[in-house]
Amino acid sequence: MLTVLPESVRYMVAKGYSVDRIRAALRRISPTAATRTFVLTEPRPAGTAKSGLGTIFSASYAVGSVMLWISYFMGLVIFYALINWMPILFKDAGLDPKTATLISALFPLGGVGAVFFGFLMDRANGNVVIAVGYVLTAIFVFLIGRAAGNEAVLVVTVFAAGVLMNTAQSSMPALAAGFYPTQGRATGVAWMLGMGRFGGIAGSFLVAELTRRQLGLSSIFALVAVPGLIAAVALFVKQMAHPESAAEHDATRGEAHDHHVEVLGH
Repeated sequence: MLTVLPESVRYMVAKGYSVDRIRAALRRISPTAATRTFVLTEPRPAGTAKSGLGTIFSASYAVGSVMLWISYFMGLVIFYALINWMPILFKDAGLDPKTATLISALFPLGGVGAVFFGFLMDRANGNVVIAVGYVLTAIFVFLIGRAAGNEAVLVVTVFAAGVLMNTAQSSMPALAAGFYPTQGRATGVAWMLGMGRFGGIAGSFLVAELTRRQLGLSSIFALVAVPGLIAAVALFVKQMAHPESAAEHDATRGEAHDHHVEVLGH
């Protein structure tokens, strides 16, 4: 990949690469590309940031970066807490092991909902769409703890929680990609994903500690639901600190369309 995959055109324009190198990349896409002038219409990062790290920690992006980390972290707290512990919790609540395992397996199947969230994010504010997803996740995770006595209701609740959880979480990289300028996009998304992985560790330890304290099933699920609310609050804070712009919205809609680079031929 290092030898055959070119940098994105936007990145090369932002970094001031030679016209010949940019044109060569374009010609791999279309042999008819015959341009000599490239104009970057994407706003440049504020301040004197010279690198991806400098961009995501700059005054313009620092608050949004931390809020993205918190949201992604909290999402993985919920995901790994439930994916690792749900079968055990259901078995302890009286379900036979086979049923507990089958119902728990419904939780990670909900990623298909990301298609619907993508549709909504095309037409509305991405921060708000995903925040609502996290709030609904918290509600349904809370309800799981109340539905353990009814297998039919439990199946529906677990599946709904999984759809909402996986949909909100899988939509976060697109939100982050739209938030950062080209100069810091890969770094910003990667840092969010990296920080979130600590949430996976924390989620497993959280339920282990709650179980050690001998909390009931409903109490455990009520506490595991709280990170969903925290994730939603973090996204609302991000929206207040850095309202989603039209450029971010376009970038979130589809990175492949190169909305932010206008290539002019002479």
